[in-house]
Amino acid sequence: MVNSALKYEDVDAFELQYEHYNELQKSLGYETVWSMDMAPVPLDHAILTAEPRLVTYSCIAEMGESMDDVTWKTFTAVAENGTVGALWKAAESCYQQAKAIVGDWHYFVEDFNLQDDGSLKLVTGS
Repeated sequence: MVNSALKYEDVDAFELQYEHYNELQKSLGYETVWSMDMAPVPLDHAILTAEPRLVTYSCIAEMGESMDDVTWKTFTAVAENGTVGALWKAAESCYQQAKAIVGDWHYFVEDFNLQDDGSLKLVTGS
């Protein structure tokens, strides 16, 4: 559980945001880092509607000599709702699958792009 008694003083908004999500990351035991540009909010804060959403994450499985010669592998998880906690949990699952199967190292959760079918495409950074 996050220590709500912690106070970060004399820091800018970015540092406050970083510290908040770093504490959440530790409490959850995640490897992924919540790197979306948003104010510090609790895990149950809804940023999307409440329905479950498929989250997909594609990364390079094999690469030839050019970007035209790339094999992509897609990993999936379901976010049970649109809260920060559910989205982060789905992102962590996708990352762990990608790490285990193709050795992916992109652990910064940067965005979720809404697709026409209502699913979300996970965007990560390294």
